[in-house]
Amino acid sequence: MKAQEGVFLVAIFYLAYTQLVKAQPRNDCQTKCGNVSVEYPFGTSPGCFYPEDNSFNLTCNEKEKLLFGHKPVINISLSGQLRVLLVRSKVCYDSQGKKTGYRARRTSLASFTLSEHNKFTVVGCNSYAFLRTSGAENYSTGCMSMCDSVPSKKGSCSGEGCCQTPVPRGSSFVRVKPHSFDNHTAVHQFNPCTYAFLTENDKFNFSSSDDLKNLRNVRRFPVLVDWSIGSQTCEQVGNTSICGGNSTCFDSTTRTGYICRCNEGFDGNPYLPAGCQDVNECTTSSTIHRHNCSDPNTCRNKVGGFYFSLTDSGLDVSQINSL
Repeated sequence: MKAQEGVFLVAIFYLAYTQLVKAQPRNDCQTKCGNVSVEYPFGTSPGCFYPEDNSFNLTCNEKEKLLFGHKPVINISLSGQLRVLLVRSKVCYDSQGKKTGYRARRTSLASFTLSEHNKFTVVGCNSYAFLRTSGAENYSTGCMSMCDSVPSKKGSCSGEGCCQTPVPRGSSFVRVKPHSFDNHTAVHQFNPCTYAFLTENDKFNFSSSDDLKNLRNVRRFPVLVDWSIGSQTCEQVGNTSICGGNSTCFDSTTRTGYICRCNEGFDGNPYLPAGCQDVNECTTSSTIHRHNCSDPNTCRNKVGGFYFSLTDSGLDVSQINSL
């Protein structure tokens, strides 16, 4: 009898442990903040975000702005990326070369890390800036921009009025410091400041006539941040991963930990128990999941895929979608 009780208790503890590791959000969790969707493993209140990492705890302020720390969130990608806005750094001078403003920025990404799909950018004539990072990866870089008149080229950060350099992934703390060679005395009339910032690839298009004067008064730029669940591989977490039904665990390719993806033929949030739902390839407007039947009338939906029926030829033939 005692042996049976022991087995029963072990089963209870196992189930409790499994539920703890696979902790899922409450049914009343906030799913929208302003125009940004809030999807698990992210959340805005206790019991609504992945409990093993407080980095997933976002804030929806009184202005309905979703924040990661103090950084506005643009959107959340369930494939392991968070798009946020980071404030630029700058140093400005008057016509005599006296410093009138200086702001170097330090940014913490908590347990998340900087994506490699960003660039460090410097705008200004006779300007340079440094980027220093730390965390899982420690890295320093910088770039230099030179000119003595307004560059004629537009849209190019090639070193004349604007320069850019790639940024490696893996850092969780970022410091940006802008500088000037001559305190902008020679170019002050059209360029009183040096600006330095991180921005997502292809999200900044340099305009010398607009940006050298005041950076078009833009203070924040979009930056991609990588995230994942935990620090173990899929093999290490086994069946204790938080991946829901009809989904698969994948090792993160950008950092430690894992991410979840819906299986082929399913779509939704793979981190929820029933988040991945069957897609009707015959009726969906999605270009990713839509069928490839030459005649839409022959498309037939099936769980996890589709097939087409060739009834016009008198045959009852079906072909499984190979996507």
